[in-house]
Amino acid sequence: MAEFKLTTDVNVDQIGIVVRDLHLMAENLYRLLGVGPFRIFEWPIEGIDPKSTYHGEPEQYRLLLGFARQGATQIELIEPLEGQNIWSDFLEKNGPGIHHFRIVVSDFEEKVSHLENSGFKKIASGTGAHIGSEWAYFDTGDLLDGLVIEIRKRLDNENGEGQWATEGDLVGK
Repeated sequence: MAEFKLTTDVNVDQIGIVVRDLHLMAENLYRLLGVGPFRIFEWPIEGIDPKSTYHGEPEQYRLLLGFARQGATQIELIEPLEGQNIWSDFLEKNGPGIHHFRIVVSDFEEKVSHLENSGFKKIASGTGAHIGSEWAYFDTGDLLDGLVIEIRKRLDNENGEGQWATEGDLVGK
């Protein structure tokens, strides 16, 4: 594998956690640590083409997602619901736990190509929970003890997230 560094100004803005019961985890995180409220919804979002892939091939899968801010970091909870996907694979192999760190980049296509050309395998990709967002997950497990890296396209607003595609339900207030 080629020597690779994403950028000198990487900002890990999200920690993704794979869970068996998203509602219970969201409630417990809020009750015990004050993390929340969580915006919860099913993915793919109705009316938006998910463009989902699994190990380079188109694949249809469903997830329950929950998002909450803890300071500058977003906590994402992922409960796989159906279909072949990297989160079900993780849950089967490791049980619930921290799955990925995410970074947001302005030059999304360039960073994705650079990672692939550096020998990192893209294991999933698609469109996100924000209008116009794109994401790609890379297998960095050999270097990071099983941790996956997600690259997400930076959108046009102050925090780079853009507009949510759905309001979802709030858990924890």
